[in-house]
Amino acid sequence: MKKLYPLLAFLLVVSIAALYGLDYYRNLREQQREQTAHLLASCVNQGLLALFRLQANDWRAQPDFHSEQKRKLKEVEAQLPQQLLEGQPFAEWQEATVICDKLTRHSNLQHETIFRPLGDFAAPKMSDSRTLKDRNALKHRLRVIDQLKISAQAADRYLQDLLADIDNQLRNSNLSPQSRERALREINSQVLDFYRKGKFSKTQVDAHLQRVGRFYRLLADNPEGYSLRGGSLYFYDRNLRREIDNLNSAILQGEAQFYGNWAQIVERQQLQYK
Repeated sequence: MKKLYPLLAFLLVVSIAALYGLDYYRNLREQQREQTAHLLASCVNQGLLALFRLQANDWRAQPDFHSEQKRKLKEVEAQLPQQLLEGQPFAEWQEATVICDKLTRHSNLQHETIFRPLGDFAAPKMSDSRTLKDRNALKHRLRVIDQLKISAQAADRYLQDLLADIDNQLRNSNLSPQSRERALREINSQVLDFYRKGKFSKTQVDAHLQRVGRFYRLLADNPEGYSLRGGSLYFYDRNLRREIDNLNSAILQGEAQFYGNWAQIVERQQLQYK
């Protein structure tokens, strides 16, 4: 019996050590999941902050602003892992950095789809009266208008597409089910719950673009019906002048509302996540 005491004592020590090791491992995994979720939530938030900077831009003053924001978002995303990592990198952290990079690239593509044509539309080249009779210039203008219609679709679906992208990236990642669930929960509670779809009106945007497209087609299709005098249009055809005047009046009245739509694609509900 006495010989059993050392063996029982040894087994007790081993059991305690195993329990301690298991508890340590569980705590470590929980900390790693927390860091992974925080990185992904921060990544999603940076994409939304870039969107808000784009929404606030004066596109007639800075028509190429989307290129600058694309570069800045990539720089911010590249710095997040080193800013947020505590301790040594681990497998799921590395996977999270890959997911973050994909989400950032997709955000930049989404922003470019929405705002690059808007910058082209607002650029001086679009309204240059010296090229109103130029067929190539007309093709360019109509191409920009068609791209803006696609932009309006993307703007109208922004949050919906973002949610689908996040879900797709997490679902197809090498993160554990527990880490995916934790990341999605933090992305929602710490970021997405603070935002909602804005008052962007695709109907208003499409109506304005239809009027602008009609305006340029009329001028291009009737090159003999008017001339340029001192930078202004002079019409020989009374009916053409009347239609152009009506279109131009409607365009000018709807211009502020048109640009205002692009400033309210997404709205904040509370203070953003930091």
